Amino acid sequence: MVNNIERTKIERCSSLDKAVNEMFGIHVKGRECLFTQEAMTGRLAEEYNKIGLLARQKTYKRIAQDFRNRTRCYSVNHPASNVGTILDVGCGSGLLSLALFEETNGNLVGIDLSKDMIRLAYDNLKGRMQQKIEEVKSFQQRMPESYRINDSGVVKKIFKSNGLEFREGSVYDLQSIMPDIKDVNYIVCRNALHRFKDPTLAIKTMYSTLNNGGRLYIRDLKRDADWKTLLSRIGDERWNSESLVKDYIGAMAQMLTVEELRGILDNLNVSYIIDNGDYKDPIKLKNDGMKEFASDVEYTCVITKPKH
Repeated sequence: MVNNIERTKIERCSSLDKAVNEMFGIHVKGRECLFTQEAMTGRLAEEYNKIGLLARQKTYKRIAQDFRNRTRCYSVNHPASNVGTILDVGCGSGLLSLALFEETNGNLVGIDLSKDMIRLAYDNLKGRMQQKIEEVKSFQQRMPESYRINDSGVVKKIFKSNGLEFREGSVYDLQSIMPDIKDVNYIVCRNALHRFKDPTLAIKTMYSTLNNGGRLYIRDLKRDADWKTLLSRIGDERWNSESLVKDYIGAMAQMLTVEELRGILDNLNVSYIIDNGDYKDPIKLKNDGMKEFASDVEYTCVITKPKH
């Protein structure tokens, strides 16, 4: 837990630069990579997964709906229109991957550099499958006995996860991670671009992995967003962990501004639309977990690859 003295010092900082100096002892000018590795491992991975499970489930659902609407990806309500494969790059513990899988009609592959995150992702997948099975069993109890499915194997098969998997590897090496997958029509990269030391190469690699006509959906925070709002976004859940607060502030120093991202995309000569972080979800879900302040501190970017 961050003690009250340290928390007060950080909350009194008037800018991101001052907060970085307070925690890391350096001043930042522009984007600064403060972490020696791109992967989240060990206790940090466990703590982020815990926050996701306890306070962000509705946020993941909203992001999945936002992705679907901004990219025009078919939902599960359009079973005749399979969308191919969706990659979730920098998937972490797979909680957004699960939401994407449930909200869209496509196969999904989550990719992360961290072995610990991949392990947690499979744990979360098993937990979600068991939850669905229990829901079916509960529903069956209210049905006439003649209509019930008595074979537990059939129930499990209904929620067989062969359309969702997780693979360990780097964003810079996507082709070798998935040589067997050729139908990548969508890629999601949420709160991960800032983790990559070379965001230009990361975007270039993801773009080249897409099929013609495919779309890359990026959602991340802006380094030059209002500092007080970024500070409020830490939330009590993060303040309970010194490692999470340090990671959050260090990560903010690695974020791109919208103008920096625009410069990268212009140099890559790709077609894109950048927007603010408002969620374009058809059902306005009440977020009773952590406050994200998405419209104030986040951006969305959809990059489209030409059909020919």
